[in-house]
Amino acid sequence: MEFIGKKEKKQVIIASIIYIALIILCVQFLFLRGIHNILPIYVFNISFDFFGMVMGYILFVCCIIDVQKTGTDLRYLLYLLNVAYLGLFSDAMAWLLDGVAGLRLLNILDNTVYYLCAPLEACFFWLYTMDYLGIKKGIIAKFGKGIQIGLCLAICMRIINLFTGIYFTVDADGIYHRSPMYPLSMTYALITMIAALTAVIVKRNYLQLYQIVTFFLYAVAPIAVGIMTVAVYGLSLSAGVVMLIILVMYCILNVAQGKERAAADRDLALAANIQENMLPKTFPYMPGRKEFDLYATMNPAKEVGGDFYDFFMIDDDKMCLVMADVSGKGIPAALFMMVSRTLIRNRMLMGDSPASALSSVNNQLCEGNEAELFVTVWVAVISLSTGKGVAANAGHEHPVLRRAGGLFQLVEYKHSPAVATIEGIRFREHEFELNPGDSLFVYTDGVPEATNAQNELFGSERMLMALNKNPDASPKDMLGNVYSSIQEFVGNAKQFDDITMLGFSYKGVKQ
Repeated sequence: MEFIGKKEKKQVIIASIIYIALIILCVQFLFLRGIHNILPIYVFNISFDFFGMVMGYILFVCCIIDVQKTGTDLRYLLYLLNVAYLGLFSDAMAWLLDGVAGLRLLNILDNTVYYLCAPLEACFFWLYTMDYLGIKKGIIAKFGKGIQIGLCLAICMRIINLFTGIYFTVDADGIYHRSPMYPLSMTYALITMIAALTAVIVKRNYLQLYQIVTFFLYAVAPIAVGIMTVAVYGLSLSAGVVMLIILVMYCILNVAQGKERAAADRDLALAANIQENMLPKTFPYMPGRKEFDLYATMNPAKEVGGDFYDFFMIDDDKMCLVMADVSGKGIPAALFMMVSRTLIRNRMLMGDSPASALSSVNNQLCEGNEAELFVTVWVAVISLSTGKGVAANAGHEHPVLRRAGGLFQLVEYKHSPAVATIEGIRFREHEFELNPGDSLFVYTDGVPEATNAQNELFGSERMLMALNKNPDASPKDMLGNVYSSIQEFVGNAKQFDDITMLGFSYKGVKQ
C-alpha cells in the first residue's frame, strides 16, 4: 500500500479489520448452524450478502485510493458504503439467527440494526447528492435540516419498536415476524429519496443524462427488486442490490468526475505555468549593474494566484518596481492579474509617472469589470544614479525601509484607493530618496495576514522582527528569513492567501 498516504493506509487497515471480522462472524454462525439446517432459499440469500460484503470491502479500498490520488471528497459516499455493508451483514445474520430460540435477543438486536440502515442510507444518499450537485444554499439546502430531524425521528421509532413491536417482532421460538405497520418504517427513506431525486431534476441542466439515470437507479432498483421478491419469503436481495448500485455510482459518477477534475487540474497547471513565466524570475537581474541588488518571490495559495510583482528598466537610469494584489483567488484573479500587470508595465514604459500610469490603468480596468475585481498596487520609479524616487500606493500595504546601519521600519503615509474601484480617480505620489546601503521591502497582505491554527495573524510586528534578525542580509536572504518565519508561525495551517515579496538593496554609484 505504498501508493497511498499514512492517513489513508490507517483507514484501510481499520476497515479491513472490521469488514473481515464481520465476514468471519457470519461464516462462524453459518458453520455453527450447519448449512444442512438452513433452508436453501436462506443459503442463497446469505451467499448473495457475502458476495456484496466482499465487493463492499474492495470498493472501500478503491475509494480511499481515489481520494489519495484525486483529492475528491468521497466522505458521504464512504458513509453510504459503510452503512450498506452493515445492512448486508445484518441481513445475513438475520437469516442465520431466524428460528433459533436461544438467540432471540440477538435476533432482535440484529434486525433493529438492519432497520436502522434504511434511514441512514437515505440520509447519506441525500448528503452525497447535495455534495455532488454542489447545492449549499437555497430552498433545497434548507430542506436538509428537515432531513436531519426526520432521521432522528426514524431512529427513535426503531428504538420504540424494541418495546412495542410496531415494525417487527421475534417470537419465543426465535422466528421473525413483520407487523402490519412495517411499511411505515420505509416512510422516511422514501421521502428522502424523493427529495434527493427532486434536487437532481432541478439541477438536470447541469448534468449529463447518464448522471441523472445513475441517481434514479439507486432509488428505483432496490424498490423494484423488493417488489419482485416480496412474494418469496426468505429472499431479500435489496441490501445486495444497494451495494451493487453504490458500485455503479462510484464507477459512473465519481470516476467521471475524477476525469473532469484531472482535466481541470491540467488546465490549472497550464495556467500556473503561464502565470509563472509572465513574472520576471531571472536572478541576479542585470548582473552587470552594480547600483542595486533585488530578489522577488510569489507563493500562490492556489495553483494560480492574484498577486504579482514586476521590475524593469524604463531607461538606462530609471528602474520601475511594482507590487500588486488582485482581490479574489483562482483563475478569475489570475486573468485580472495578467491584464493589470501588462497595462501597468506598458504605461510605465511609455514614460508615465506612477500616478498617471495608475490613473490610466484604473479607467481601463473599470470598463466592463462585471466581476467587480480590483487591485491594490505599489509602484515606484527609482533613479539608480541618485537614489531619488517617486512612488504611488493604491490601497496597498505600507512599504518597509531600512537605512544603512539601521533597522527595517514601516513607511506609513496616506494611500490612494485601489485600482479598478471608481473611474476617474486621481492618485497621489510620494517622493523618497535611497542612500547607498539602504534596503526596501515590499509585499502583499498574504505576509502579515498569514494565519496559524489558533487563528492568529502573523502581523507586521513579526514581519519586522524577521527582517531585523539579519538586517544586512541580501534581498534573497531577506525574503528567505521572512518566509521561514511565516512557515514556522503558521505550522500545518492551510495557506489562504498568496504570499508575494520583493527586496531591493541600493548600493549607489561608486565614485
